[in-house]
Amino acid sequence: MVFPFWGGGRRYRWLYVFLSGWLCLIFLAGCDGGMGSQRLASTPSPSQAEAPHVMTSQVLTVGSYTNYAPQEFLDPYTQQPVGFDVDLITAVAQKMHLQVHVVSYDFQSLIDGLTARHFDVVISAVGITPEAQRKADFVPYFRGGKTLLVAQGNPSHIHTLHDLCGLSAAVKDMTFEWHELLSMTDACHRDGKPAIKVQVVKQYSAAVQLLQNKQVVAAYEDASVADYAIKLHPTALELAGDMIGPTMEGIVVRKDDAVMLSAVQQALQSLEKDGTYHALIKKWGLYSGDVMVPANSNVPSN
Repeated sequence: MVFPFWGGGRRYRWLYVFLSGWLCLIFLAGCDGGMGSQRLASTPSPSQAEAPHVMTSQVLTVGSYTNYAPQEFLDPYTQQPVGFDVDLITAVAQKMHLQVHVVSYDFQSLIDGLTARHFDVVISAVGITPEAQRKADFVPYFRGGKTLLVAQGNPSHIHTLHDLCGLSAAVKDMTFEWHELLSMTDACHRDGKPAIKVQVVKQYSAAVQLLQNKQVVAAYEDASVADYAIKLHPTALELAGDMIGPTMEGIVVRKDDAVMLSAVQQALQSLEKDGTYHALIKKWGLYSGDVMVPANSNVPSN
């Protein structure tokens, strides 16, 4: 692994300017017109973008937890990283004239790995929180949240979590959604209503299967997971109600890497402008996460 040089090319240009001026003071005869008219090496104007320094030449190394379909996961046949996030960071890298190398990493250690320079940036549905912002910088690119997935036509008329009182719902264990359903069950009791019949599963896909088999009336899932389920089963499933607890997710950049931050921001803005961002939203069906439209205006568009 090659680690980046601290300071990058800017340090060399500053040193050249300093030495040029110092030599002029000693050898006035060698400087055109002496100090009054000495010409130092020019400094690039602010409008000239500086190329981001990367660990490996011509490659953007990206840290990601590749077990969260549809945003980042391993293709079951090729075992290569795929997903919306992977497609987006690949397009970002292309705007920066770089190739992409995705490194699979434990989610909880991603920012620490970035700080330790194991990769250049991180993309992995990382929420932008005050705690995370103290450790790293972010380029917002996607809206996360939770949502209720129901059968097409919403036969049980589910619009909020409270509507699930007395009904059955599937949820993945050890998730925020799981904790919230348990809390809502207590709320049902306080309101004199029957508890939610919570069916806990190990995978999001299992919750969708229970819904399709009519063993539950709803599945409570991450919004991107629910959107992708609708992408795969457009005539069988739909969303119920608004996104719950919308949050912003960001591409993560080291605190000391202002050049990389600026480069990623400019690349993402270019992708939004030229239509690539919308094309990737449409490809994966992740309309709820589109940061270019208001929250909950998640109607698929052409």
